[in-house]
Amino acid sequence: MEYSDRIKLRRAHKRVEALKGFYKHLLIYCIVNLALFIVRGNILQFFQSETPDKNFIAWIDWNILIVPVFWGIWLLFHAAKVFSYKLKFIENWEKRQMEKFLNEQ
Repeated sequence: MEYSDRIKLRRAHKRVEALKGFYKHLLIYCIVNLALFIVRGNILQFFQSETPDKNFIAWIDWNILIVPVFWGIWLLFHAAKVFSYKLKFIENWEKRQMEKFLNEQ
């Protein structure tokens, strides 16, 4: 195996590992947030029966709802990093289209 083939193989392996990492992250995100929404009602009922403070219950409710939002933002950054090669493809396509239209004029 030549040096360039080994480099290509290493890059392909690195790319596959990045994709696997992203899909694991996405799976965990879905499972945890599904569990949070399922358990949310039980948690709120528990605290409503234990503490009469409405502000505390609202705080717990917002915290349970905020987790998927901020984690989702982080997941989007992860996706952008993993799938950044598509952005390069779009850039190249835009350059080719610009050159094509400039050559027509």
